[in-house]
Amino acid sequence: MREVRVDLHGYDVKTATDLAFDKVREAYRNGYERVELLHGAADVSEPVEQGGEPRTDLRRRGSSRGESPLRPARGRIKWELRDMVRRGEFDAYVERDRTWLKAGSIVLVLKRNPQASREQWGEEPPKRYR
Repeated sequence: MREVRVDLHGYDVKTATDLAFDKVREAYRNGYERVELLHGAADVSEPVEQGGEPRTDLRRRGSSRGESPLRPARGRIKWELRDMVRRGEFDAYVERDRTWLKAGSIVLVLKRNPQASREQWGEEPPKRYR
């Protein structure tokens, strides 16, 4: 089975969700069968904030290495990806009923692409956090 794993650690929520969507689309175009989106936060079992809008607040992080003192609250990427699955945002490329929402990742089973192209992948954006 051809599977690609996409590590979303180190990205802000918007970049991570955009990257996830792009990689799912590219995997489908390249004829892959599955995509695993590694979002982490396996210990976060409830949405970071209730309601339709994702959180926009940030938590402080002390740093003496020149890193940004701000980072998104843990679990935001996980819950935004799960919301994307529920809203059907990946449905053009995946079999939603075969999606596996794991504690630290999401496994998406792709629809068969009868016209898969030569394998090409876009560049990943730089990570914002360590």
